[in-house]
Amino acid sequence: MKKMTTAAAVLALLAGLTGCSLFPSPPDIAPATPVSVLPPECPFVGSDDVMPVRIPKGTPRESIGSVLNSYSGWLNAGSELVTAWSPGTAVPENCVAELAARNAEVYANNLFTTHTDVAWQQYFAAVKVLNQQNLAAVRKAQPELGGRGTFELLQEIDSSATDNGTFLKFDAVYRPAVAGQENWEGWDTKTRWYVELVPAGEFLVINYIEQTPAPG
Repeated sequence: MKKMTTAAAVLALLAGLTGCSLFPSPPDIAPATPVSVLPPECPFVGSDDVMPVRIPKGTPRESIGSVLNSYSGWLNAGSELVTAWSPGTAVPENCVAELAARNAEVYANNLFTTHTDVAWQQYFAAVKVLNQQNLAAVRKAQPELGGRGTFELLQEIDSSATDNGTFLKFDAVYRPAVAGQENWEGWDTKTRWYVELVPAGEFLVINYIEQTPAPG
């Protein structure tokens, strides 16, 4: 039979006298009110609704596919949300631009090592414009003009990987939903990509990237 120590006996007595537990449950805390990432005049968009398509670790060839998948995710980001904004609903035009800006912030912070350099900011702004272009087409109930384009790998040229990073050189092309519509910054023609990826936890992030017209 186990013995009850003097301290335990006193605690038990106190608990009996007070009629409550000495270790009460923490008070109920009301859940925080959800906050939209868009201005008040726009439809509600939660922070979990704006999530980047990240680059998992893998072989160089797998990393090429993951980079293109992430860029496809960025250019299409928010399409499903905007589709739910019924064309008959009075949604201010600036809401599309605000969503594209939020997408750019989230992708920049999660896919790249550098966020504040002026040249990088210009690059992020250029990709943001393409995302906004897609969202505007979806908003106008014209999904055939944008919003569901994808990147296609044409050829892997020279790629390698070490413990410190992955280096990719490949040709790819962006396939819009409808060819010849809008301005895709030359990505809808054969483009050469130079990418340096470095490890960041379970993922890879872009330390350097350049896209130029591919020879031939």
